[in-house]
Order: sequence, then C-alpha cells, then structure tokens
Amino acid sequence: MTLYKTLGRVRATALVAVLGLLMAAAIVVVQPNPPAAYAHGGLTYPATRTYACYVDGIENGQGGGLNPQNPMCQNAYAVNGNYPFYNWFGNLLSDADGRHREVVPDGNLCGPQESFSAFREPGTEWPTTTLVPGQTITFSYNAWAKHPGTWTQYITKDGWDPSQPLAWDDLEPAPFDEVTNPPLRPGGPQGDEYYWDATLPYKSGYHVIYSIWTRSDSPEAFYNCADVVFTAPTPTSPR
Repeated sequence: MTLYKTLGRVRATALVAVLGLLMAAAIVVVQPNPPAAYAHGGLTYPATRTYACYVDGIENGQGGGLNPQNPMCQNAYAVNGNYPFYNWFGNLLSDADGRHREVVPDGNLCGPQESFSAFREPGTEWPTTTLVPGQTITFSYNAWAKHPGTWTQYITKDGWDPSQPLAWDDLEPAPFDEVTNPPLRPGGPQGDEYYWDATLPYKSGYHVIYSIWTRSDSPEAFYNCADVVFTAPTPTSPR
C-alpha cells in the first residue's frame, strides 16, 4: 500500500507540473499586441549601394554565403561584416522625424547608422547604374514592409568631389523628384515594390542619387545612396 501511495503522489505531482506548463504556454500564446516590426525597404533601381553590394556578394558566393568582388563592397564586408548586406533594406534612423539634416551629419549620409559606416566611404568604384540624362525612368523601391510616406530624390551638384564623403552641400538644393504614397506591384527582384516614373536631371558622368523615404505614420526614415553614371544617349542611324 505504501508503494501505491508513493506512486500516486508522483503521478499527482507530475500532473500538476504538466498542467502548470500548459497554463504557462497558454498565457504566452494569448498575449496581445506583439511588438510591431519596423518598416524596411530600399532602392533596387537605380540600385542603392547596400543592395548592389548584397547582389554582388550573393552572386559570387555559394549556398547563400557572401563573396563580394567589387572592391568597395569587399571593404564594407571587412569593416561591417555581413549585417548590412543581409539587411540591405534597413539603412535607417528610427527617430529621424523629418529632421534629416539635423540627425544625419555631413559624411554620414550614405550610412547614418554605425552598422552601415563603411557605406559612407567615398570613391567612384562602387557598383553603378548607367542612366541617360533627361530620360524618364521608373524608380523601383523594395517594400520589405509597407507603410505610407514620401520619397524624395536629390542629385549631386556639378563639380562635386566624389573623393570626399558625401555632405549635404554636395547635393542640389532642391530635389529633382518627389512622390507620396506611390503604387505597389509584385514581382520585383526582392518581392513587392513601390514604383513611380521620374524624369532624370541633365547631368554627365558619375553622380549619387540620394533618396530619402520619410514615413508619415512613424518618425522612421530610410536613406539610400545610388551610384550612377550619366552617359549620352546612343544616336540612332537615319533611315
């Protein structure tokens, strides 16, 4: 009888423990209001530096690993590791609140966060997108997380010095393009994307398109440096 009583106590204790675990699990499951995810996104055309380096790293790596070949991307990988590559759409400040020139100092425009610091490096060896001055193109901006807001595009001035880190005074004072709440479409290289048409300024040679996504439902803002080369259109042969 003593053995039976002991086994009964063990079973009862085990049952109470199991019930306690189940109740704890139930409490975890029904917790309301999980933390909201931050918005994320970035230019895929013209490609922002972070996206261009991510593509360079993935295309030359194996099994999802990174092996960038572009020298600037290699330097970024050596300095910042793989975080800004796999998180290429997260070049942001969560508390910008529209105060871009106040919260992003000169030299940090292409990488406001320290985890993107290598993308501030000056130079003309970053991967580039070739564009035609005055042409109307369709901007493509990955919508990793969708939120309303305004996208503002600046271009560097004529005669700016690409050997120096990008500063606010290197940009033309007025944006050449701005759009609020552009449409969405599926099928982009990284999934859903925002898209809109814009007429490019008349520039020549190497420039940086600086794009700022200012969210209207949050103080968060995203910063993109797209390295581009403007070339004259190819002349057509007369018929």
